[in-house]
Amino acid sequence: MVIALFGYGASGKTTLFEILTQKKAGAVAHRQETRLEIQRASIPVSDQRLDTLAALYPQKKKVAAHLEIEDFPGLAAGQISTSAYLAELRKAEALVQVVRGFRNPMIPHPRGKINPADDINSMVEELILSDLVMLTARLEKLEKDLRKMKDPEGQKEKELLERLKPQLENSQQLRETDLSPSEEKMLRGFCLLSLKPFLPVINLDETDLAYLDNLEDRFPGLSSARPALGFCGQIEREIMELEEEEKAIFMASYGLTAPLQSRFFLKIKEVMELLTFYTIGQDEVRAWLIKKNTPAVKAAGEIHTDLEKGFIRAEVLPFEELIKAGSWAKAREAGTIRLEGKDYQVQDGDIIYFRFST
Repeated sequence: MVIALFGYGASGKTTLFEILTQKKAGAVAHRQETRLEIQRASIPVSDQRLDTLAALYPQKKKVAAHLEIEDFPGLAAGQISTSAYLAELRKAEALVQVVRGFRNPMIPHPRGKINPADDINSMVEELILSDLVMLTARLEKLEKDLRKMKDPEGQKEKELLERLKPQLENSQQLRETDLSPSEEKMLRGFCLLSLKPFLPVINLDETDLAYLDNLEDRFPGLSSARPALGFCGQIEREIMELEEEEKAIFMASYGLTAPLQSRFFLKIKEVMELLTFYTIGQDEVRAWLIKKNTPAVKAAGEIHTDLEKGFIRAEVLPFEELIKAGSWAKAREAGTIRLEGKDYQVQDGDIIYFRFST
């Protein structure tokens, strides 16, 4: 799963990237795409439940779920409309806009003033406009093609795009629209930006840390209905440089109860509608990230296509029940392990053993 960090210049994008990856910029892989230099790193998702499972099975290797984080170049106002930038941004599965909330007269803001709500709204408008341009061009082509030849699938696509276009014209993001699974599938190839999960992350002044849990009280115009995350890049960078035993003391002195990585992953899971399930294999305990409402047979396919093709049943045990029992064998004796079919919707925290035929 690829997450793009983007935003206006001088917002703290690369600072956030370094904190999440725990590496200095330049020490990670770069990819050069159409004159865009994008930093990319795969980072393990911090997971207390996985840590607990690993302690329960110390002889097994612990394997965390991973996310791919990309750090895009900073933007000037209006620059996102360049085709190269948009093409690369569309490849991501979620968009994280890093927004400047800190004040520093020595570092000018590209838009001239510090106003996080205005920056977010302006960027969202640009994303919507880019989708509107794409849908308009596609509609024009569909209309020409349908005049030449009847195409039931093309007609369905045309009707869907005609329904969505007015919403974009009214500055409504497409992720706020109710779409059927078949409609979502029809739109998948467009990689529409306003349809992607979107998370604003606001880089605060040290003096604003008290507003971490209620950013809308600090910055008028922010909506509590739109998920957002706050952090102080300056403080988090200092934490990054400390020895492990010093970090907790330093964080406590600033009222920080959890590392930024943990808070970021929790918020990303929320906006991307992800859940975590676990497997306990012969040699490893492992965490897997999947979309909510994923059926068991598709979850098996995340591990290996053979498990999906030969799926028979899923043995399911909630994490809390395993901890209560103390082991898989004791949970089986207690009768808390359930057998579920291929349509069972995997729940967050499920520990699953997949039965399959070869």
